[in-house]
Amino acid sequence: MIPRFLRITPPVLLASLSCALSSPSPFEWSVNNTPAGLMVEVSGTGLKDLTLFVAVSRADNSGSMIVPFEKQKEGSTVFLPFKAGAILESGADNNFLRVWGGTRWDERLPSEQRFAVSRSDSRIAMTIPEALSGGSGQLKVIAYLKNLEANGGWGEFLASIDPSQTSGDGDIVLRKFLQTEGSGFALQSRGNTEHAKTRIYQYLPRLFGNTNETRKPNGFLEENGVGKFEDMNEAALQSLKDMGFTHIWPTGVLQQATATDYSSIGEPADDPDLLKGIAGSPYAIKDYFDVSPDYAVDPAKRLEEFQSLISRAHAAGLQVIIDFVPNHVARSYQSTVRPDLNFGDKDDRSQYMALNNNFYWLTREAKPFGKGPPLRLPTVDAEGRPTSPTCKVVKAPSDGLFAPETEHGRVTGSSLASWEPDSGSWYETVKLNYGFEFAGREIRLYPHGNQPELPIPDTWKKMDEIIAYWQELGVDGFRVDMAHMVPPEFWHWMIARAKTRKPDVFFMAEAYDTDPGKVPAGDPLVAEVGGGNVMFDLLNAGFDSVYDDATYNKVKDIYERGAWANDLDKVMARPFVFDQSLRYAENHDEVRLAAKAQWDGIGMQVGPPVTALLFALSRGPVMLYSGQEVGEPADGIEGFGEDDSRTSIFDYWSMPEFTKWVNDKKFDGGKLSDQQKALRQFYSDLLHVVNEPAFRNGDFFALNPSNMENPAYAQLPDEKAGGHWVYSFLRRDPDSGQKFLVVVNLHRSHAFSDVRVILPPEALEFLEVSKSANLNFEDRLGPKAKFQSTAQEVSTKGVPIGSLPPLTPRFIEITE
Repeated sequence: MIPRFLRITPPVLLASLSCALSSPSPFEWSVNNTPAGLMVEVSGTGLKDLTLFVAVSRADNSGSMIVPFEKQKEGSTVFLPFKAGAILESGADNNFLRVWGGTRWDERLPSEQRFAVSRSDSRIAMTIPEALSGGSGQLKVIAYLKNLEANGGWGEFLASIDPSQTSGDGDIVLRKFLQTEGSGFALQSRGNTEHAKTRIYQYLPRLFGNTNETRKPNGFLEENGVGKFEDMNEAALQSLKDMGFTHIWPTGVLQQATATDYSSIGEPADDPDLLKGIAGSPYAIKDYFDVSPDYAVDPAKRLEEFQSLISRAHAAGLQVIIDFVPNHVARSYQSTVRPDLNFGDKDDRSQYMALNNNFYWLTREAKPFGKGPPLRLPTVDAEGRPTSPTCKVVKAPSDGLFAPETEHGRVTGSSLASWEPDSGSWYETVKLNYGFEFAGREIRLYPHGNQPELPIPDTWKKMDEIIAYWQELGVDGFRVDMAHMVPPEFWHWMIARAKTRKPDVFFMAEAYDTDPGKVPAGDPLVAEVGGGNVMFDLLNAGFDSVYDDATYNKVKDIYERGAWANDLDKVMARPFVFDQSLRYAENHDEVRLAAKAQWDGIGMQVGPPVTALLFALSRGPVMLYSGQEVGEPADGIEGFGEDDSRTSIFDYWSMPEFTKWVNDKKFDGGKLSDQQKALRQFYSDLLHVVNEPAFRNGDFFALNPSNMENPAYAQLPDEKAGGHWVYSFLRRDPDSGQKFLVVVNLHRSHAFSDVRVILPPEALEFLEVSKSANLNFEDRLGPKAKFQSTAQEVSTKGVPIGSLPPLTPRFIEITE
């Protein structure tokens, strides 16, 4: 039964929609409502032998963002902007339907009466019944056209309902889809990129509002102080909103193991052998349904105070992301909020791995686990003397033992199956069992591509309860810790469930494809398409973004390992990953830009060019870490965090430069130097300009490959090629036509003069600029300089940038 609103579409809206869906000749698209369903139509010449595909979403948000591909069937890989639960295919001879079977695509089935098709040499019309969406009353549809006889049977992409999509071979990334809205239709993009580019402010509540200047290494809470939820007040939130952020990520709010005693509210201190730092690691979660009492003015009302923070953020127009740590929990995990959902209480401890066990258990009989029992932690030496910095200062006795694991040990969070985890492991945590045998990497006790009939493991169900709990409390999204260490099929299942509760819930994955501990997709199709790249697997499972460590590391290599800016082109991921990558120049795991021992010791001045380069690359989200905006250097020993150029996440501490912005809780920057104020203003300007259409929803074109032999491309005197210290690229939004040239000088001291950037014919075609066009250039991030040139000049002599000072990004808008 078609909902009433699908049958009533104002003619004026249909007319504008038909115009908006016009495609480059020779194909045109239109969409109409009929009593039988939504009809998608493509017209043109030579359609008789072509194949029309229409992907449709389902009500439960399950499906795949990577469509199946087979020689002479689906053809070259297509990446969708939403998780499709069904694919309709109309070829020259037959019509087929494919449906997502929970963990994989089912086989192609003859259409019979499932959908109607009308075909001729000049027109194909396909009617999609609303029932295919699972009865949601709302359809997401993407239609595209292929010639399956081309490319040796792998197909050639010809056109799409997405007006920004051009024809081409190989991998095709479709970015826009048609969605029914009320009485009409609208084109949408994954992540709502028309509305705002996701810009995230990460901060540790422990540090954010703490203005205590004591900073005693390994100091206790009463000595060094601690920030509170209430410190993120209306003034602070408004300042972040004005700066250009859309989301805040209060890091480490979930209750963690700690040496601070809250016995008065039923939360005693933890065994120091289980701790990294007196405050404790934010990623050793002790209760998934609670928040840290450290951050509450009244620890007994900590959840209420956290909810007040969420309410304040929402009132300021900001969304709230929290951590989700699925791979491991603290060894002392014990929920007081939801004890019925504790991990491991019902485990069969005689089994190393079982379907409904939450942990991997070390058995006494199995020799590969080393000496044991009992479990021996690396916190004391052979004579029993404390070696852990935390154990040395906490008064409670340390013996390297943990009573609950004297007979039955558990695998350490870093996938270390040993009775004696080493000091470099995540010994304070235990790994959760999702049904994947991480050692042999062959056993999967959960539904996957080859065995979709297997039952859902108990750990999956408990994790879904956790996500549902925080969604109910108003959390808008989740930063998932080490997401690649959990099966992609779990994410398919869980994210789909989360999106049925809140369709726009945001998931970003901390993931590293180079980590040998990654869990690959069990669906052979996804494995073939993604080539084993876990970023493909996670995005296909429904993540909105994944970490971009590869580009970050390569930029750092330019300063520290002799890399060239040209090398960036070698690490750029395929478009599906590139456009969904979360980019950062700092986070809690990475070193500070202003650290003396990092980034060639340049200091805070290295932040603008590095951050601008990374933030402008693609339409993906961007993230700035609290303290980065004022040049926090993270110098000195803080405690367990040592002197590692990172602001400690393990210790009670405060940030000396950041407290100048906090300024006695005024959050006005009253104590910042002029240089720090200018730095913060730069980051604000950057955040606003990357929300322009060209960066928010545009495409990327690299220019270094065309300028390596250009002598005016910022070469040092002893260099024979360009592209060592300068990187440039174009951004263009196909809808608005907005165009930008980005040029970044990464050199610490050299000012390049008379710089010219050649735009080859392919670049002019990318910009949709005619060869006879007169071009205007205006710097939108730097000195606001304006100049003019012609398309002919920039393609032969280059864009006349002129002087390019050291450590300078130029964001130059191009108009005709």
